[in-house]
Amino acid sequence: MNESEKNKSAKHETVAKETVLDDSTTNVLIVDDEILVRLSLKTLIPWEAHGFRIAGEAQNGREALRLMESAPCQIVLTDIRMPELDGLSLIAEIRSRWPQTKCVILSNHNDFDYVQQALRLGAVDYVLKLAWVPEELLAMCRRLQDEVRQEALQLAAQDEVAFRLDRLDRETKDRLLLNLLTKQASRLEIERAAEGVELAFDTRRFKVALVSIDAYEAVLGENRFKSEQLLNYTVANVLGEILNGHGGGELVEISGGRFAIVASRILPELLEQLREATGAYVRISISCGVSAACSGLGTLQAGFEQAQRALERRFFRGEGAVVRADEAGAEARDPARPEQGDDAIGAQSLREFGIVDETRWQALLAAGEEAAVVREWARCCDRWQVLEAAGAEAVREELLRLLYLFGDRVLEPAGKTIYTVPEHEGRYPFDVIRNAQTLAEIRGWLGQWLALALRYAQEASGTRYRPEIQRVLEMIHQEYGRPLKVSDMARRAGFAENYLSVLFRKETGQKIVDYLTAVRMEKARELLRDPVYKIYEIAELVGYRDANHFSKYFKKIEGVFPLEFRKMAQRK
Repeated sequence: MNESEKNKSAKHETVAKETVLDDSTTNVLIVDDEILVRLSLKTLIPWEAHGFRIAGEAQNGREALRLMESAPCQIVLTDIRMPELDGLSLIAEIRSRWPQTKCVILSNHNDFDYVQQALRLGAVDYVLKLAWVPEELLAMCRRLQDEVRQEALQLAAQDEVAFRLDRLDRETKDRLLLNLLTKQASRLEIERAAEGVELAFDTRRFKVALVSIDAYEAVLGENRFKSEQLLNYTVANVLGEILNGHGGGELVEISGGRFAIVASRILPELLEQLREATGAYVRISISCGVSAACSGLGTLQAGFEQAQRALERRFFRGEGAVVRADEAGAEARDPARPEQGDDAIGAQSLREFGIVDETRWQALLAAGEEAAVVREWARCCDRWQVLEAAGAEAVREELLRLLYLFGDRVLEPAGKTIYTVPEHEGRYPFDVIRNAQTLAEIRGWLGQWLALALRYAQEASGTRYRPEIQRVLEMIHQEYGRPLKVSDMARRAGFAENYLSVLFRKETGQKIVDYLTAVRMEKARELLRDPVYKIYEIAELVGYRDANHFSKYFKKIEGVFPLEFRKMAQRK
């Protein structure tokens, strides 16, 4: 948000504040150097009974202005000839500073020339001080009261329209920038879309910064902000304030706790202040990736991708990272050649380094020594940590390879799978590997999970379940494609539902619903590798009548939605 947009927003919030302080009361100011005139005006009309309040009285124009500054009035009854500041000067000043205020002249018979001048200056009417009638003055003030209220409503309506148009302009600009940042477009399309849009940066030379909330899902889970929308709104306000203090630019919310900044200059001081401000005021950590210099709106997408690749280095450097494209070696790539760049060759490079020594891992897993497995895991992480150039995705691929190896060598011989290991801290390994923002997060969580899964496999080896539980397991494996209910399985096994749930968890280490979900998701993985099936068909085949419901559970376990998983499987 630039400075002019900020001012418009502030104006909207204070609309009509000077005009109407209370819908039911109109404030009146009496200005006259004669105390008897002021007294008669105050006392001969029952002001409050008719919705008025005498907000103050002054004996000259200067005193009246001080009262107006502290509490603006809607109607001013003023004499013309007064010491220090006369009525004509007072009317001119009020007209300039409080244009909605109605001024009425209190005149004498010989003040006609002054009255004409006052009317030209903006006074709305006049009253002869020596011949005024309370009922007539009250009627005049009630007419002015109606005018004040009507004008206030019109001003509010006009300001609301202006605010909505301004917000529409802001939304139009945000959509334009979001499209230019994230989608390919021809030069002609860009020129047409940007026509008439005022941008707060020099399109001839600018940079793109991508700001990301660290541990975004965990921050949402804390529920400090009640909603994702409120969290992002709060962060955007802080980022916008800091950006405006550094020369301005455009701020666009992307998704998933990410914000793009496009500005003519993105200096280290700006990035540092962004981190400090979000830490101090929102109590969150952010990381930033910054592109090299760009020129022309047609380079916005390349700049955004460059900033994205720089931000990916957070995976190795940890939360709070600030990475510039030139420092990260994240040069711009041709979008038509996705094979370019470090990540495309990263997985092969890592295999050549031999970080995951399958022979060594097989021996350790076969021995089942928990401490040795955890030590080897830590050794691999230490070596991955220094291979930043290989890229985060390459390391994730190696982690998945290690996870599959663990499943093949440890869990399957025990009659288990990765899916049947109970969730750890509410998460599953595929989700953590694919979505954790840093290697440090994966290292800590997966190290604990490997130890847990190793013990789980050892306990399961040779274990024979009670016949009733074995029967329930067979039901699940044979009938997972049906809408199985715990109550139905309990009835068929001859147990009460609650008792079966307790017994199943005691025997298998898992909740019965979690075990059923794991079996369904494992089968879904197999079906997703076959392009013949549509997503909704797979959902039905594994027991879900609602494809959205299926996708939600699949994402929780796999870390990606079914369609994304299918695309990844096809690439392999």
